[in-house]
Amino acid sequence: MKKGAILIITLWILAILAILSIGIGGRMGLELKLTGFNRDAIAALYLAKAGAKRATAVILSKQDHTMDSLNETWSCNNEATNPLFKEIKIGESGYFTVSHPYYDNRVFYGAKDEEARVNINNAPRDVIARLIASIDPTAEGADEIAANIEDWRDQDTVRQGGSAEYDYTEEGYKRKDALFDSVDELLLVKGVDRVLFDKLKGYITVYPIANSGWQINVNTAPLPALEALGFTASDAGTIIANRAGPDGVEGTADDTPFINKDSFLTYLVNAGIAPLTPANTTFVSCGSSFFRVTSKGYASGGRAVRTVTCVISVTAGDILYWNEE
Repeated sequence: MKKGAILIITLWILAILAILSIGIGGRMGLELKLTGFNRDAIAALYLAKAGAKRATAVILSKQDHTMDSLNETWSCNNEATNPLFKEIKIGESGYFTVSHPYYDNRVFYGAKDEEARVNINNAPRDVIARLIASIDPTAEGADEIAANIEDWRDQDTVRQGGSAEYDYTEEGYKRKDALFDSVDELLLVKGVDRVLFDKLKGYITVYPIANSGWQINVNTAPLPALEALGFTASDAGTIIANRAGPDGVEGTADDTPFINKDSFLTYLVNAGIAPLTPANTTFVSCGSSFFRVTSKGYASGGRAVRTVTCVISVTAGDILYWNEE
């Protein structure tokens, strides 16, 4: 009887130990997987950082930014002959890609001109209203929304004409009465909902964060930005077609960018395009001081992807914005 009892107890102990070992083994396997995922996420982040640093170096290596166009290395690099930004491998850890989408489902490998966007910190109200109308023709009250944006950033409490600015009491927060620090702040402005914001966000910027100084690069500005400047949709399309060169495709070797403001204004006259108002003419530029980089890092095996987005000032030689996700 005693031997039988001992045998049964021994078997129970062995069974318990087997169950424990299976549990511990499973937990260790899970922890090893989690460790692997964390390792890959860290690797992907540093790969994305490497891409951002390379793009920054390429942008800053250009000595003269008085003329910037879409067919330059920083914007739309020829990866076939000079690989810089597309699936650049770094050892065995993975690779990075620096790119941004362009129209007609094209992808440009390089950075994006931040001065192809409308600056909501210092662009005039009428420019912002035209941008809203261009992006979303069905949007109601583009002028009122633009006025609310102006009210949010300025320091007074009364609009031109004497009417009071909206005070946001119902929303539960105060009007900022200061410049935008991020485009996401636009969601706090009366009249800007998520649908409108998602349509606008690719065409607006807050850089430079200043009361004045906004310019738009007519060599890189998309059609809505040119419409915001004061051109009709037809004339804006004509400008884009002209700068694309003989092949009609932007970002290629035969592009014909405008060398300076005078050459652009002369082109308008020769092409029979209605001139801008004197005030809007002051916003015309053919070069840029601010650039946006979006770099994605891909860890080996494809288990982790991280993205770094930054905005660079070539004037200051510095990074103004940095985001990791």
